[in-house]
Amino acid sequence: MKKHRILSCAVCLSMALSTLSASVFALSFNDVDNDPTVAWAKDSITQMTEAGYIKGYEEGTFKPYRAISKIECLLLMSRMLGVEEEEYADFTANAKAMYGTTVAKYNTTYPDELCFLLYMGILTESDLVDYASTANANTELLRYQAAMLMAKLMGADSEAKAFSVSPATYADDAKIPSSAKPYVEYVTEEGIMNGMDKDANGNPQFSPTTSLTRAQMATLLARMIDKLDKMTYTGTIDTLDLNNDVIAIDRNGDVSERNVNDDTVARQDGKSIQLNTLAEGSEIAAVEINGHIQLIEVVSEGSGSVSDKKGTVVYALISSLTESADGQRITLADSEDSSNNATYTAASNCTYTINGTKGNFSSLKKNDFVKATISGGKIVAISVEDTDLTISGTLTEVEFDEDDHVYLYVEDSEGDEQQYVVSSKGATVTRDGSSAEYRELSAGDKVTMELYKGKITKVKATSSTESFTGVLSEIVIATQPSVTILIDGKAENFKLRSDARILISGEEATIYDLRPNITVSGTLDSSEIRTLMASSVSTNEKGEVTGTVTGINTSYKVITVEDSNGNSQSIYYNTKTTFLKSSGDTTTAKSIEKGATVSITGAENNGIFEATIIIVK
Repeated sequence: MKKHRILSCAVCLSMALSTLSASVFALSFNDVDNDPTVAWAKDSITQMTEAGYIKGYEEGTFKPYRAISKIECLLLMSRMLGVEEEEYADFTANAKAMYGTTVAKYNTTYPDELCFLLYMGILTESDLVDYASTANANTELLRYQAAMLMAKLMGADSEAKAFSVSPATYADDAKIPSSAKPYVEYVTEEGIMNGMDKDANGNPQFSPTTSLTRAQMATLLARMIDKLDKMTYTGTIDTLDLNNDVIAIDRNGDVSERNVNDDTVARQDGKSIQLNTLAEGSEIAAVEINGHIQLIEVVSEGSGSVSDKKGTVVYALISSLTESADGQRITLADSEDSSNNATYTAASNCTYTINGTKGNFSSLKKNDFVKATISGGKIVAISVEDTDLTISGTLTEVEFDEDDHVYLYVEDSEGDEQQYVVSSKGATVTRDGSSAEYRELSAGDKVTMELYKGKITKVKATSSTESFTGVLSEIVIATQPSVTILIDGKAENFKLRSDARILISGEEATIYDLRPNITVSGTLDSSEIRTLMASSVSTNEKGEVTGTVTGINTSYKVITVEDSNGNSQSIYYNTKTTFLKSSGDTTTAKSIEKGATVSITGAENNGIFEATIIIVK
């Protein structure tokens, strides 16, 4: 496993935020200075442009009323957190190494910034679906979404999610999505966002589905500058008191207690670990936000208790044991290939278990079959095991390498994942009582495996079947294709089985015929899709689609329309599509606004509805 260490020197990464604007030297904008309707935001615009967070355009304008896109907001958030600052450069490098492949599925233009937000624990991968995917990145950021992102930026996602007031602050509370209501109340309480206007009775309204403008974003950033207190430092863990959410850290002889919370992320070798697996004496690099540690990166492990430590588990035979002034060293060898071996130093606090009882280094013998836990390049726990083992858990992945090895990744009841390798002599595999091939196994299967000297000799898998209905939001065409589906407002990512069946309007189709923003249903085989069904766009007797525009993505050339029955439908257009106003004048796709009523004429083509004429009423 690659060790991602915090380096002593750093390189500042300077990324141009080209989607926001081109860089200019003048910090005075004629469309701000000469527009009295923007006076309320002028000071914030000046402050944020001078700080370099948000910039103007080459012609000397700021375009204060232009809407901010979702991806632009994420880029600004990463800048606020230090993605371009020299002292955070190593975090950025580690983030890209850890999440580069993940981010590539969503947005390849700004990998550093998105990896950084994931690594810091500010965003989750489901957030990338909502804000950075092809279908969503360039859509306008709505005010309720801005409220959620600002809470996350403060490292207060858990706190905001649980926040509540009664009665609701805003008269249009019913228009705020239920999942966003606590966030809106939280940012209001913190003075980050407030109402837009008042209703007829003089009560404040939040206007949750109104797009956030550049002027409003500048104001938000200015408020966040005052609220966002961040710093990074290195030190050594002195003591842990997680019952009281406190870690004492020694920074060059100065020991101070630092707070952690539910949003704190701890990492070792780039991967997320539980806070309770941290050890006293560990060297760390930390990032603090608003008085709590947001990120702890373990640089080297300390000598604290390792009884609860996590690490890489290896089943092997002891090939040799040596002890010298340099320490106690154990060579572990593959039970089926003695040339495949590695030598490790035993940690000073390594725990030894011999036939279920406590032992020591001298209790080990050559050719003992052992289970070794390796962390930080050292053996931190080792136990002598029976050569015959039975392992049960949930299958998460089946992997094949170029040398014809087969690996099964299995998650135990505590959520810990372990890799197991199939014996070179092969293994018997059954699924739901019938003989099966490895490729027929599916993530989510419940498995019971028999192992001999650490190698799988028998696999018994049990599948589960589940139905689903949702909105298709992302399609990833790769060696292992997958789709992301919004089910009850939550983004769920599913792999497609190699034999998955796709139907559009009852006709056989392929993954290439699918498009985002259509309603789909189907069945899961464990956690992988076996069948995926989509309906065609419903039209009237004239072949027309009529409804209200709920979304438009000019990059993907798709308009989402809701009909009178509340059904959401995706309409695609191309260079041959004609756009007309009801007056007969021509118009363009960019001129179509949400809420507009449209009448669309077109036809089905390979499972999608392509418009030939779009009339905006």
